[in-house]
Amino acid sequence: MEKNDETRWVVDRLSALDPVWQADFARGKKLLDASLQKQTRPWFGMAAAAAAAVCIAAIALPQTRALAQQLWSHLILNRVEVIRVDFSDLPVHAQVTGGGSPQVVQDVDAAERTAGFRPSLPAAGVLPANPSVVVIGPMVAEQTIHVADLQSALNKVGAKDVHVPPEWEGVTFRANIGPIVNLGYAGDVGILEAKPFDLSIPAGFPLQHFVEVVFRSIGVSGREAQALAQKFVTNPAWLLDIPSDEVANVEEVSLQAGPALLIEEFNDDGTPGRVTVLRSTSERMYCVLTNNRQLALKIADALP
Repeated sequence: MEKNDETRWVVDRLSALDPVWQADFARGKKLLDASLQKQTRPWFGMAAAAAAAVCIAAIALPQTRALAQQLWSHLILNRVEVIRVDFSDLPVHAQVTGGGSPQVVQDVDAAERTAGFRPSLPAAGVLPANPSVVVIGPMVAEQTIHVADLQSALNKVGAKDVHVPPEWEGVTFRANIGPIVNLGYAGDVGILEAKPFDLSIPAGFPLQHFVEVVFRSIGVSGREAQALAQKFVTNPAWLLDIPSDEVANVEEVSLQAGPALLIEEFNDDGTPGRVTVLRSTSERMYCVLTNNRQLALKIADALP
């Protein structure tokens, strides 16, 4: 059974470049590739917005004519939600392709030409005017269901009342992610920006049932798994997993610019560590990373 290496990819993956990156393509590529191999959970997770992360984010590229002709349903994921579970052992086959070498560009104008959208900067006076800019190319996250692995995981956690339909074998999901723009500032401050992610699932696939089964496979109770699956289908989100035994403060905050999600990590000695603020609009997803809670909130509130 393979690990879900991408389940918490974004911040782990992108924080390798943020915000202390150096303008060194070889170093950036090395760090990015290394972070793809991590089993730890990045705050902006590859969360399978439902199926991988919850298993759902995932998808496999159509490799056969039958798959190439397959009809897809699309979900636009521009909302992030944290769930206190651990997705690191999800019984799915997952991979991420694309991205290429992180590209250091001169300014936001160059980033717009490279990424296809203009990065937003905080209102004047909040941060310096000329951040360092890195563009990470588009990626495709793929995930494939293997019935035997999923059933084995269910049996392992005692969910023997749940049976995986044999017709799910080989079903794939696809998520298109990026390009992603990383703005780096002095003082260990970074802003990651991307357009909402596109999640494709086979047309007619019972998504809610699948998400419920996936939650059950990692030990979530039947009632809770059912509620989480229904919530996801009703209001799709990019799911971040933070294990319940991990010391972190997660809270929803109300900013003038709109609601946001704040995540505070702690160092081994209990002192405050990294702070991440996630905020999204219909057209943009933002991830602000600093070592200061008030500054992180101020920056997030100063973005369009």
